[in-house]
Amino acid sequence: QRMKQLVASWIKAEQEWHRQSLAAAVARMNDTLGSVTTTSRVSEWRRGVYVPSTVTVSYMLSQTLPWAIRESACPFTRDQYQMLAALLWQTGVEHGETYTELL
Repeated sequence: QRMKQLVASWIKAEQEWHRQSLAAAVARMNDTLGSVTTTSRVSEWRRGVYVPSTVTVSYMLSQTLPWAIRESACPFTRDQYQMLAALLWQTGVEHGETYTELL
């Protein structure tokens, strides 16, 4: 049940926060993770038929977290968000770009 909620929240975050269609969100996820997930598979995750891989769950959480924080209406600074992300993932800066290792 919990996994279905994360998938549903990720889809909503992609649509509302990232302004992406499901197809575009899945394409971006595939590009990031080097995966071949389909929109049909995401629908199966949402219905609880299958469970996404650990790295996919971590990716969905990383993409959903900013949206969830905004939706919660709790004031949250950029520094606080970065601290939270550092508690959940390996993060750092390389060549001036912030990166997040999902696992």
